[in-house]
Amino acid sequence: MAEQCVNVVFDKERGELICVDTGEVLTEHWIELGPDWRAYNGEEWLRRAHVGALTHTVHDSGLITEIDLTVKNYRDKLKYVKLRQLQRKIRIDKDEKRLVEALAYMNQLCAILGLPDHVKETAGIIIKHMFGSLTLRYSKLKVYVLAAVIYAAKIHGIPIRAKELLPKFGISEDEYWKALSDLNFRAKIPNIKAYLDPRAFLPSIISNLGLSQKVYLLASMIIDVMKKRGYTEGKDPAGIAAAAVYVASIITNAHVEGAYLGSTTLYF
Repeated sequence: MAEQCVNVVFDKERGELICVDTGEVLTEHWIELGPDWRAYNGEEWLRRAHVGALTHTVHDSGLITEIDLTVKNYRDKLKYVKLRQLQRKIRIDKDEKRLVEALAYMNQLCAILGLPDHVKETAGIIIKHMFGSLTLRYSKLKVYVLAAVIYAAKIHGIPIRAKELLPKFGISEDEYWKALSDLNFRAKIPNIKAYLDPRAFLPSIISNLGLSQKVYLLASMIIDVMKKRGYTEGKDPAGIAAAAVYVASIITNAHVEGAYLGSTTLYF
């Protein structure tokens, strides 16, 4: 009968699929996969909707219910304020406080550097794996977070010069390379590799120097030949890009002094 019935209706209250023609219950205990709330206009939908994608930019991946404070009654609002304060206390476990601080600093860094959301998500994944694999001292927390952000940016092909960032955040090169080494060899980060193509630096270099598209294309070809012959392995990608632009500028008679080139190839 279930195969023949084409006029069916779903009873949300009982979780049953019913044939309208015969009244037969075709399916029972049906799980409703929709939201656990109802909205009858756009305003109610905006107020009640609380579903979003998981995010690695917070310690609990966003799996938390925020207590709404948009109530008109003063006594009710006071009650909800106390509930929200209590919720925030129990939301963070004692062992997660450092992770919360690290992710908060990561979000701050990404905002300062103007990095997109997908870089923040990758940096959050790296930081969470880092806390699961390494024992981090509080004094070194910012060093490892900065290393994770730069690592995540390189994964997504965004050129960032670590040497130019470190002095701005008061971090020495030794501290940074130690943190980066721990990320590469000790932290169990799954299936992500950070490789930055030297060509990613070409647009900013060419723009800063005011060079032509001809220089850009020739520099890109030079880098391509160097990669095929293995000359770029273990080298600074920004340095390779600068060298390619310098050679291309000589070939095209758009001479640029090496010192001036070095001072204008900074990403920040």
